[in-house]
Amino acid sequence: AYYILNENIINLSASHVDSEEFCHTKPGMNYGRNLGARESWKERLFDLSSKSLVAFFRKMSGFFSNVAGKTLLSIVSRGSAIIAELRRLSDHIPPVFLRAENESKSKYSKIILDFKFLKNADEYEEMIEKDDQIAELDEEFRENHLQLLERFYALFESIHKYITDWLTYLEELNDGSFVQYTTESVLLDVEGKQLMSEALYLYGCMLLLMDLRIPGLARERILISYYRYKGAATIPNIDQVCKLCQRTGYSPSGRRPPRYPEDYFARIKIPEWVINMIVSRLRSDDIYNRRKAYPSPEHRSTALSTQSAMLYTILYFAPKILNSEASTMREIVDKHFNDNWVVPFQMGFAVDLSQAWEPYKAAKAALDNTLNRSNVMKITQEHTKAVKSLNAGLLNYLTKGVLTEGFVMEQIRKLMNHARRCNVTLRWYLLHRTTMHKRYREIIRKAVSVDQLLDLMTNTAQFELQLKNLIQHLLNTKEARWHRYRGEAKERLQDLSEYFSGEKALTRVKKHSNLQQWFAKLAEKVGNLDFQNAIVAGRNIAHLIRHLEDVEQFHQIESSLQVKSFLADTREFMTRMIRTVNITDSVLADLETISDFAYACELINDYTSHLHYRIKSKPSTVLLLRATFLKLASILSLPLVRITQFGSKDDISVAEYYSGGLVKYIRKVLEIVPQSVFNTLGSIIELLTHKMKSVPSKLERLHLAGYAQLAERYTLARATHQVSVFTKGILNMKTTLVGIVQLDPRQLLEDGIRKELVRRIASALNSKLVFSSRNDTKKLADFETKLKGLGDELTGFKQSFEYIQDYIQMYGLKIWQEEFSRIIAYNVEQECNAFLKKKVYDWQSIYQSDAIPIPKFPRVDADSVNFMGRLVRELLAQTDPKKTVYIECNQGWYDANLREVVGIRTFDFLYRGVGVFGLCGVDRLVCFMIVRDMKKLIRTYQQQMDFKHSKAISGLMEQLEPAHSLPRNSAKLYSGASEKLLKLFNRILPIVVTIGTAQLLRRQVANQLNFLCKLDSKLLSCSLAAVNKALVTDVRAHYLRPESKEYPLNSLLPEVSKYLDTAGFNNPLTKIYITSEPLHGLSCVMFLFVIQMLQKLKWDKKISTLTAKNSRDGIDGAPLIVGVITILKQFHSSHTAKFLAFLAQYVCVSVTQDSAKTKTSISPSTANALLFLEQFCSFSKMDRTKIDGLLPGYLLDRFTKL
Repeated sequence: AYYILNENIINLSASHVDSEEFCHTKPGMNYGRNLGARESWKERLFDLSSKSLVAFFRKMSGFFSNVAGKTLLSIVSRGSAIIAELRRLSDHIPPVFLRAENESKSKYSKIILDFKFLKNADEYEEMIEKDDQIAELDEEFRENHLQLLERFYALFESIHKYITDWLTYLEELNDGSFVQYTTESVLLDVEGKQLMSEALYLYGCMLLLMDLRIPGLARERILISYYRYKGAATIPNIDQVCKLCQRTGYSPSGRRPPRYPEDYFARIKIPEWVINMIVSRLRSDDIYNRRKAYPSPEHRSTALSTQSAMLYTILYFAPKILNSEASTMREIVDKHFNDNWVVPFQMGFAVDLSQAWEPYKAAKAALDNTLNRSNVMKITQEHTKAVKSLNAGLLNYLTKGVLTEGFVMEQIRKLMNHARRCNVTLRWYLLHRTTMHKRYREIIRKAVSVDQLLDLMTNTAQFELQLKNLIQHLLNTKEARWHRYRGEAKERLQDLSEYFSGEKALTRVKKHSNLQQWFAKLAEKVGNLDFQNAIVAGRNIAHLIRHLEDVEQFHQIESSLQVKSFLADTREFMTRMIRTVNITDSVLADLETISDFAYACELINDYTSHLHYRIKSKPSTVLLLRATFLKLASILSLPLVRITQFGSKDDISVAEYYSGGLVKYIRKVLEIVPQSVFNTLGSIIELLTHKMKSVPSKLERLHLAGYAQLAERYTLARATHQVSVFTKGILNMKTTLVGIVQLDPRQLLEDGIRKELVRRIASALNSKLVFSSRNDTKKLADFETKLKGLGDELTGFKQSFEYIQDYIQMYGLKIWQEEFSRIIAYNVEQECNAFLKKKVYDWQSIYQSDAIPIPKFPRVDADSVNFMGRLVRELLAQTDPKKTVYIECNQGWYDANLREVVGIRTFDFLYRGVGVFGLCGVDRLVCFMIVRDMKKLIRTYQQQMDFKHSKAISGLMEQLEPAHSLPRNSAKLYSGASEKLLKLFNRILPIVVTIGTAQLLRRQVANQLNFLCKLDSKLLSCSLAAVNKALVTDVRAHYLRPESKEYPLNSLLPEVSKYLDTAGFNNPLTKIYITSEPLHGLSCVMFLFVIQMLQKLKWDKKISTLTAKNSRDGIDGAPLIVGVITILKQFHSSHTAKFLAFLAQYVCVSVTQDSAKTKTSISPSTANALLFLEQFCSFSKMDRTKIDGLLPGYLLDRFTKL
C-alpha cells in the first residue's frame, strides 16, 4: 500500500499535467507556474495513474474507515504540515531575535527580552514606558513584527497541541472510547502500527528541528515579545508552550549539553509502555513492507532505512534502552545499522551515530561492531568496487538503442537489480562522506572521487528516468500489446492448422488430421486467453509453449523448416505475452521506492560547486541534470502521503514549500550558465566600448582596412559563439514538472540571466556610488567623475547585453529596463524604511524576489542604508546653503567664487549614471526626507509654542489686524515678538532651509525628466500633457457643477499620476506632503520668522538673488523662500493669505518709517522684504495681482532700482 501511494504521488511528470491548470505569478517575482486551485491539485494528484491509488483506498482495511483510524490519520497528517511550517518559518526569523545574548549594540536590546522578563515583568514594562523613545520604538516594533510573531506562536502552540492530542488519543484508546480498538490492537494492525510510529516520530522530529532551525534564545524572545504584545489573558496555553520551547542549551556549533536531547524530549511525559511497544514493532517488523523492493539480504539496511530514521528519533524518548539494554540495542544495530552509521533522520538532515550515541553505554557498545576498522574497510572496498562496475553498466544501458521496449520486457529483473545496486551504493557514499569520524571520513573520501560519485548519481538518475518512461509506456499500452501478441500467435496456429489440412495451395504436404485438429484446438485456446485473469493466462501460456516445443519432435514438423519457423514465431509471441503480463504497477512502484533520493536533499548542496564546474566545462551536462532534478522530487513523497490520504487542506501549502525548495536548488545549480555568459560578456563590453570603431556610412577605400579590425571582430565572434553554446544546454532541456511547479527551460535561463544581471548592476551601483567625506574642491570633481564613470560602465554593459540578445533568444532591452527599475525601486524602498514607522521587509517587498533576489550590501556610512541614500545625501551635501548659493536664472548652485557646483550638467551626469529610474528614485527619497523634516518642524513648533507664547502671538495678531491698516508702535511690536520667538526661529531655520533645498532639487529633477521625455518621446509627452489638462478640466468642472459633472474615475488618476511624475509633469512646490492639525498663529509666526531672517540677507545684484551676509549663518535666499512656501502649502490657504498680508503690512510700515527719515531711498530690510515677495510669487507661481491688492504696485516695480 505504501508503494502504491509513493508511486502515485511522486509520478508528477509533465505528460500528466495540462498547462492550462497553471497560473503565472506577478512579473519580476517567482516565474514558476503553480497549480492554481486546491481542487485542481487534488484532482491531478488522484489522476496520476490513479487507478491503482483509487483501488488501494477502496481496498484499505477497516482501520481507516473506523473513527480510531481517521482520528490517528488526522493527527499524523497535521504533524507533516507542522514540520513544513517549521522549516518555512525558520528561514524568516527576524535578525533581531538571533543576536547574541551578550550583544547590546542593537537598538532593540531593551525591548527584546528572553524568559528573564517573567521574573520581573513589571519592572521591565515600567522601564519601557518611562522612556518615550524606547516606548515609541517598542510600538514601532510591535506594528512591524506582530503578524510574524503570531505565526511563530501558532507554530509553537501547534506542536504542543499535536502531542497533547496524540496523548488524548492514547487515553481514549485505553478507556475504550474506540470500541473496536485498543493500543495493542492498533499496533498489530498494518496501517495502525505505521501511523502510531509516525505520530511519535514526527513529534521527535519537530523537537529536533525546532532546536536546530530556531535557536532556543530566539524562541524565548519570540514568545516573550508575543506575550507582551498580546497579553496573558488572550493566550490560554502560554505556560505549557513556554515550557516546551524553553532553550535547551544546544548549539549546532557548540558542545552538546548533558542529557541532551532526552531531557528535552521528556518535557511532556509520554507513557513508557507505549514507547516500548512502538520500538518493538520498529525493531522486529518491516512495517512498510519495503523488503519487497529490496529482496537481497545485502540491502536490508537500505530497505529498513525509513524505520531506522524513526528508531533513531524515538529512542530518545526511551533513554533507558540506549543506556542499559544492551541486547535490545545489539538487535537494533545488527538489523538496521550493521553496515551504516550515518542516518538521515528527517528530509535530508543526517546524523552521525558515532557521535550521537557516544554518551549512551549500550548504544555505543552495540555500534562498535559496525565501526570496527576491518568492517568499515570491508564495506568501503565493496562499495568502491561496485561504483566502477555500476558506472560501466549504466553507460552500457544508456547507449542509444539499448534500452528498448523488448529489452526492458526481457531483462526487467536484471535492470531493476542494477538500479537497486546503484541506489544502495550511491546512498551509502553520499551519507558516509559526511561522517564526523575523521579517520573513516578520509578513507571513504579517498576511495571514490567526487567525479566518480557524480557520474554514478547523474547516470543512475538518467537510467531510472528512461526506465520509468519505458515501463510507464508499457503499462499504458499493456492490454493492447497483449491482445496484439495473442492475435499474432492465434493467426500462426490457424495457419499451421490449415497447412496440415492438405487442401491449401502450393503446400505439397499430406493431410494430417490429428495435427490439423491439434493446432486448431490450440489456436482456440490461445484465442480464449483472458487478459483480465492474467495469472491463469500466464500459466496456460507456459503450458502451451511447452506443448509447442514438444510437437517439434514429430517427423512431419521436424523436416519442415517453414513449420518450425512458424512455431518459433508463435512461441516468441506467447513469450512476449507472458513478459507483458509480468510488467505490473508494482514494478513501477518498486522502482519509485528504489530511486528514493529524499535523503540527499540537503547533502546535495555539498556538490553544487562540482556541478558548476561540469556545466562550465561541458554545457550539455545540463541535459543529464534534468533527470537528477526529477530524482530529487522524491522529497514530496513522505510529507504528502498522509496529508493527501486524510484530505487535509494543507496539501497545497506543503507541496508548494517542498517544491519551492527544490526549484530554488535547481536555480542555484544552473546559475553557473548565466554567470559564464556574463563573464564572457565582459570581454564583449571591452571590445564594443573601447576597441571597436563605429563604421561611418561612407568611407574611402584606403581606410577600409583600418575599419575592418579583423582580429577584434574574430575575438568578438568567438566570444559571442561561446555565449550561445552556454545557453544551448538549458534551452535544449524539456519542460519539467518538479513537484507542483512547472519549470520551463527558457524561463529558467531568463531567470538566471536576470539574476546575474541584477547582481552585476547592483554591484556596480554600490561600488561606484561611494563618496569621500572631505570638504574641498576635489570632492565636486570626484562626485561628477564617479557619476560619469558609472554611466560609461552601465552604458557599455547595456549595449553589450543588447548585442547578445539574439544569440540567447531574449529581449535584452526589456529585461534591462525591468530589472534596473526593480533595483532602484527596491533600494529606494529600503532606504525609505528609515522614515517609516511600519517597515517594509524583504519578504513583504513587491520588488524583492526569491528567484531573482536583489543583493544587499553592508553599509558604507552610518546614515545611508544603500547607494540611493548615499547619492541623495551627497546631493544635499553638495548644495549645502553654508557653502553654496542658488541662482534661479542659472538653475544651479554656485560656490563663493561663482563656480557651478550642482546644475544642469550635474543632473545630466546623474541621468547617464542612474537613468530615468534613478532620477525618479532620487525624487521619491527626497520626498520622504521632506516629510521627515516637516514632521520635525511641526513637533518643534508644538514644543516651543507653549501657553505663554501662544497668548503673546494671539495678542500680536489682534494688534496687527486688520492687515490693511498700520499698527501703532510697529517697530516695538515686531522686535518684541521676534525676541520672544528667537529660540524657535533658531531651531526651525535649518529645517526650513533644508526643506527649501530639497524642494529645489525635486524641481530640478522634474525639469530634467520633462526635458528627457520631450526629447526622447515627443508623442508620449504631448499625450500626457493633453490627458493631464483634460483631467484637471474635468475635476474643476465637477467642483463647479457637481450635479451635472461626474468626478473622473478614481482608478484613472493614480495611474496617470505615475506617468506624469516619471515624465516630470509636476511642480513639487504645489505638493502637500503631510496632513496636520492647524498650528496656532502659524501665519504670524512665519511672518516674524521671515522678517527676522531678512536681516541676515542681502541682495546681490550680480546674480540677482538674496544671499547670506555671513556664510556661517547657514542661510540662502532661494531655499528660505521655497521652504516657507512649502510649509505654508501644507495648511489651509488662509494661512498663506494672512502671511502675505502681514508681510505687506510690514513693508508699508517700513516704507512709511523710511520716508519719514529720507525721501530718496528705502532701507535694505524693506527692499529685502519686497524682493522676498517678488520671489515668493515667482517660485509659487502666484498671480502678481494678489500682491498688488496688498501693496501699491509701483513699490514692487521700482524696488530693484532703489
